[in-house]
Amino acid sequence: MGTKTKVRENEFENEFLDASKVLVEVKVSDDEGDTWTRRKISMVSDLDESGLNAGELFQFNGEKFRVLNGEDGMVVEPLKKSAK
Repeated sequence: MGTKTKVRENEFENEFLDASKVLVEVKVSDDEGDTWTRRKISMVSDLDESGLNAGELFQFNGEKFRVLNGEDGMVVEPLKKSAK
């Protein structure tokens, strides 16, 4: 029984260590939100390796974010919701 548990733990660990298996589909805009496309990005890589580019907006879990160039690489800034 202990052996089977160990195998399952290793499978779980390997699944999340393989960046190709941790791709998440997000909506991305490169024109300030006028048009959106779907793109799969890596949520476990550095932002510089995620598949997003500086200047783009992306939507994840209903929240929108802007990708910016920071001092140490790219950073993400949440967008404030506009008052209606």
